[in-house]
Amino acid sequence: MTPLVIFYLFKHQIPVWGSWDARSFAKHVIVPWVADNHAVLGTSTEPYVSKPLRRSALGDVSNVRNKAAWEAFILFLQTLDQEDPGRLRQTFKRCLHSLARKLKKQTFDYQIPHRISLRQVTLLLATFLEEPSKGLRPLAVSAALLRVFGEAFSIFAETQAQGLNEADSASGRPGDIVCYDADKKPALVVEVKDRDLTLLDLQDSVSKVMRSEGISRLLFAVPRLHEQQRTEIEKRIEKEWASGLNVYHIDIQVLANTAFTLLDETWRIKFLREVGKELDTRGDHSHREKWRQILLKVKA
Repeated sequence: MTPLVIFYLFKHQIPVWGSWDARSFAKHVIVPWVADNHAVLGTSTEPYVSKPLRRSALGDVSNVRNKAAWEAFILFLQTLDQEDPGRLRQTFKRCLHSLARKLKKQTFDYQIPHRISLRQVTLLLATFLEEPSKGLRPLAVSAALLRVFGEAFSIFAETQAQGLNEADSASGRPGDIVCYDADKKPALVVEVKDRDLTLLDLQDSVSKVMRSEGISRLLFAVPRLHEQQRTEIEKRIEKEWASGLNVYHIDIQVLANTAFTLLDETWRIKFLREVGKELDTRGDHSHREKWRQILLKVKA
């Protein structure tokens, strides 16, 4: 097919097998992807009809509002045009990594329902926590729960949670979560695990707590005790109680179900918001997106 024939077909909008239609690609692929990823590239539903993209050549910078930025963009594309396919793929991956970093900094638009039942909260948490997350999801949920319960029951003035990969020694906290009383003294230290509690976990956490003054309550938010070590763990818990440290353990889903039974429905709504805030501070796109998707399925 000669260039003249191709030009004629293009001019009269006659489809050519194997031809590249950038505007259709943008409309059917790029725009929906951007919409599904929190407008990371902008909010326009038709970015391909903007004036800079309707000119006959990208190198034409006449009547461009931000000329310096456009020239830099052209230089970037010209450089790519000279790259081999391998380098081109690497550049594309760098662009995707850049988008991922931008997504991490964004606050998601979580659709919080106006009403939610206790059963819905229970199912929602079960769905969210069933997938492995290296401890991130249970930590975010636990922090949100304790923050809400502290306010609802007037038992904590402040609740602080450390970063997922932040060492306790680096944060200066004796546990994953610390709840403070009105005098800014630690009222409860919480360790969060997404697996069964072992005797070694208990010993390590007790050692950390004992290095801090004035702490008398340690809670493990864990699914269950390690079955083969249950007897030893329970004996150690009794020993710590005798020395002045109260050690507890509970599944956070059980804690949520029990406490929300005693609270007004508005606190369940507040809890959903707090989980979103906790996830936003941790910046992991996949877990925030999962929470957003779960909330969208809640039927009031």
